[in-house]
Amino acid sequence: MAFQPRVSVIIPLKRINAYLRESLALLRGQQYSNFDVFVITDEPESLDVRGLDVKWLSSGPVPPNVKRMMAAQQSDADVVALLDDDAYPVDRWLAAAIAHFERADVVGVGGPGVTPVDDSPSQQASGAVYVSPLVSAGYTYRYVPAKPMEVDDYPSCNLLVRRADFLRSVPECVRYWPGEDTKLCLLLTKSGSRIIYEPEAVVYHHRRKLFWGHFRQVWNYAVHRGFFAKRYPETSLRAAYFVPSVFLVANLLFAGALLAFERARGPLLALAAAYVCLVALSALATRRSHRANPIVVSIGIYLTHLTYGFGFLLGLARPELEH
Repeated sequence: MAFQPRVSVIIPLKRINAYLRESLALLRGQQYSNFDVFVITDEPESLDVRGLDVKWLSSGPVPPNVKRMMAAQQSDADVVALLDDDAYPVDRWLAAAIAHFERADVVGVGGPGVTPVDDSPSQQASGAVYVSPLVSAGYTYRYVPAKPMEVDDYPSCNLLVRRADFLRSVPECVRYWPGEDTKLCLLLTKSGSRIIYEPEAVVYHHRRKLFWGHFRQVWNYAVHRGFFAKRYPETSLRAAYFVPSVFLVANLLFAGALLAFERARGPLLALAAAYVCLVALSALATRRSHRANPIVVSIGIYLTHLTYGFGFLLGLARPELEH
């Protein structure tokens, strides 16, 4: 490969954990060799990692987006590869992504974050919920490989960006967590630069457990997206993001109509049954890729709709987000 820009893989986390050890071990097997790794923990920590150029930084108790900025400032690489601490890459990850940067108009590359096969059943259930088109609609490519495409908004769990552009944009983004990646991508693409989705740049992303961890994550995403819908409408004022809120309101109206209108109960219950069947079919379809109980996944899909719908409305109503 003639084109081999220097890459810094940046992994922010609170403290060293088993997921980090897993990720570092697999980074040693990358087909692309011109890279180093920055690990940023709250307090000074390090591991003896042979065969890998790892630089250890400490930041104090700050959010991951601030840690990423600190590491990028210390790096001298051409590209920064943002990787969550609970994710690990396939061996072709960097090679598949870096090839796109040979084009001058490409500022970023993202790849899918797939649920690992060894995740627990509750983690698999969370992954199955995200994979369902009823939840992620046209964004399922973030969780399973799809066709290559251009995107304008991509999560930072698996995102590579030219370091100079990252450093120029990230100071405006660190006030938000989560959601900083939406603002980052918006700034990166405003000048006409492109972000490419590369399906072979896969990382395996450990999921939060269904139910509590999953819903807390969904809630945070929803509140920020609701706020961004009015603050940054270029990439957040989209119909798909409003659908769960419409569904939430419809549920409230449905419950009221069942109580108030006896003659409408038959058609309303038939409508509810149709929704239950649709959710069940979607949950069953995920069994091909996720080791999860379809009943649990079905409940997860329904409650994810309600959680996101409420969180989105709350974010939409807030004058500002705490940071």
